[in-house]
Amino acid sequence: MTHSPDIPLEAPSLMNVASQSIDLNILDHEIMKDVHLPLPVSHALFRRLRQKWNAYYQANQNQDGPQDDRTEDIDHIRQIRQVLKTWCDSKRLPLTKMDLTGAVVSDKLLVELLAAHQNSITELDLTNVQGPTDEANTFLDSANVHFPNLTSVKLTSMELLTKPHPRRKNGIAALDVRSILMLGEDALEEASPGIELVRGGDHHNSADAHRSPLIQQSSQSSSSDGPRNLENKEELDRDLPVFTSRCPNVKRLLLPKITKKSTNDDDDMSVNAVLSKVFDPLYQLETLDLSYWTKIDDLRCIHPLHQTLTTLILYDIPDLYHTVSTITQMTELRYLDISQSQRDTAIYPRPVSTLHQIVSCLPKLTHLDISSTNLAAQPSANDWPTKTKDRSVRSDIVGLQSLEKPLVFLGLFNCDNASHFLEIPAENISGDANEDQVITSLQMYKERSGLLQSVLNESYQLYRFGNSTPLVRHTEALHLVLDAMQRHLSDSTLQIAGSASLFYIIRKVEMNRDTKKRVVSALLSGMEVHMEEQVMVRNCCLSLCQFEIPQDILFDYSRLAVLLVTVLQHHNADNLTQRIVVFLLNSMACHVEGDQKVQVGTFGAIEMILEQISRKHSGNTCDDVMEVGWSFLWNITDETPINCARFLNARGLDLFQKCYEAFKTERELVRNMMGLIGNIAEVDDLRSELMNDDYIKIFCALLETQDDSIEISYNSAGVLAHMVSDGEEVWNKLTISRDDVMKSIVKATTGWKLTTRRFINYRSFRPILRLLPIYHAYASQHWAVWALANLTTTDGEKYCAYVRDEGGVPLLEELVRNEITTDEIRALAQRVLDNIREIENKRIRERLDTIIERSDEEPMEIEG
Repeated sequence: MTHSPDIPLEAPSLMNVASQSIDLNILDHEIMKDVHLPLPVSHALFRRLRQKWNAYYQANQNQDGPQDDRTEDIDHIRQIRQVLKTWCDSKRLPLTKMDLTGAVVSDKLLVELLAAHQNSITELDLTNVQGPTDEANTFLDSANVHFPNLTSVKLTSMELLTKPHPRRKNGIAALDVRSILMLGEDALEEASPGIELVRGGDHHNSADAHRSPLIQQSSQSSSSDGPRNLENKEELDRDLPVFTSRCPNVKRLLLPKITKKSTNDDDDMSVNAVLSKVFDPLYQLETLDLSYWTKIDDLRCIHPLHQTLTTLILYDIPDLYHTVSTITQMTELRYLDISQSQRDTAIYPRPVSTLHQIVSCLPKLTHLDISSTNLAAQPSANDWPTKTKDRSVRSDIVGLQSLEKPLVFLGLFNCDNASHFLEIPAENISGDANEDQVITSLQMYKERSGLLQSVLNESYQLYRFGNSTPLVRHTEALHLVLDAMQRHLSDSTLQIAGSASLFYIIRKVEMNRDTKKRVVSALLSGMEVHMEEQVMVRNCCLSLCQFEIPQDILFDYSRLAVLLVTVLQHHNADNLTQRIVVFLLNSMACHVEGDQKVQVGTFGAIEMILEQISRKHSGNTCDDVMEVGWSFLWNITDETPINCARFLNARGLDLFQKCYEAFKTERELVRNMMGLIGNIAEVDDLRSELMNDDYIKIFCALLETQDDSIEISYNSAGVLAHMVSDGEEVWNKLTISRDDVMKSIVKATTGWKLTTRRFINYRSFRPILRLLPIYHAYASQHWAVWALANLTTTDGEKYCAYVRDEGGVPLLEELVRNEITTDEIRALAQRVLDNIREIENKRIRERLDTIIERSDEEPMEIEG
């Protein structure tokens, strides 16, 4: 299998490293009052703050209840706003590009930010900004804010482009007061007799003291008291200047109407009238985006822009056939986008003639997107375009045959089979015919969730089933799909399509460290936000199985553990998902240290796995979920006493007994269960939980189990060896004799072959070594020294060092010398010492051979 190389790793810029190391809250500290930051640093910090608030809102968008109803959210929002407010000092923190995408701000804060940077900003992005109302226009007018250098503006709601709603007079409700039962002062006195009502005198509104001069000026101008009442009324009735009149040099205006709330102007005036007022001050406008508007009539409002407009984007606007006559008059257009997300609203009565008219009337056109429309249809009896004199290009799309030269880009995605035509007059094409077209579609529609979902579906089909031509752009596809998933995290259908594509793409890319991290993060975020979507959860878990676990997920180990446990809670009816999750949890527990195992236990993984095992037992089913579940419990409790305690507290021993009685012939299951019991037996404070006749009978019965391996017998002997090491007194309450158990341990141990290779991975010999000096429990010594002899014989390179480094050599030498040591134990102890000596001599010989080889190759320097 060939793999595509990943994009080269790049070191982060010094600017990014520096900005990430600064605590943003320090910007509001007294020590920073006289510090003026350079423009690039201010931009980097502002960008980091934006990432911070977007990450916070994104992480909380799936929480129940309004954000402002939760105390921690209120504190977090207040903190973000306070840091944002520091940028109102443009001398200290200058900006030329103000991107407030996704911010939650008040009218006051927004206007103060804009006023502070009005002479410097060149780009303004207010995409999905929450909080501002049309009252912001009043404040902008009061402060006389203008933006002489602003050339690019993006707004997704119309609040700043409309005049304020009519304000009613203070203190007068807009209701019929005769129908309202209003309690008065007598009721207040009855409710609280001790309260003294204050009448007369001067009143001072403490809130006014904290208002900025900008807001105070606006509030004072709307007061209904005083001699200037008539003048103030005229001021309110006056139309405020439209926002675009404050930035007449704008060349790029993006007004995608993502906010669905209608405004007064939409109700009272036609869209053409509203937009005409917006466009009227703009004499240099070159780019206009009106995507997602639901009604634009014939769009005649753009006609005054016909001498300057070069880019017109009308994505996902229904019934655009009404606008064709206006569009064809915009003769300077280079880029025209009339694509749709769905075909239902993109049907042109005479598509071939319409497309012919567009390309004939717009001679400078280089980019045309007609995706999800019927404009690329074949002619019909009532739809034949005017015959072109000189056919300049070869085109199987009849409506494009009047082009003078091929287009740079043509959008044909979801245009029936038009993207599959042989002759298409364009250098770059979005469609589904081949890998190049799908990659182009991913690039072009990354911000359009409607089209992007369909493109991701095509990507899944392409990279799962292949194509007639070899696929070679897996790396580009991977990063484009990742980008799509990160941009549209809240869209469940898009996340499902993206995760399915990732599964087939990542196996063909040699991902570097950073890309692996991005993929894992995208999958975890998708699961986190869409936990109730079973398909999404399964897709993500299957994709995670292709990584090296736990190495590739250590950077977010705890998060994955929490998510996997949550999946078990939410999707216990899906057997495949259960199998995948248990496999992942087991992989996570196999090769990590104690702290991380404790973390997994803290998140409830042990209890959840026991619940899954119990469910399988109730259904009399022994499958992968049960076997791997016990394997996970074995791994997660290894040298981790607190997890052993969690297992016991969750009545794990009862479940062990039930599973053994029901599935005692399932050797792999029994091996895993006994491995877990062995971990509990090694914990001094917990061993008493095993002192039960029923449990000991099971352990003794398993001593004689030696089918294809000694694993079950070995684990059982180990458990009993630790139990008998506690002395005779702890066995007094049992019916089973301690002496009989010790004889059984020695008998079983003597029957094992010392050269048997084991399927076990010890990290430490300390639990075994502690049994060597216990002479009152000869069976414990026998099992322990046999285990050391076996492991140092079959894997001496690894385990001889364990014995030496953990203080085992003196203990073994004492066993050899002591007269009460049995002959079998003495022989096994000597075997371990001989194995250690042999390995050490081997390493000495290897070092000498290396020295001799070097002396033969290089002249030796003789000192003296």
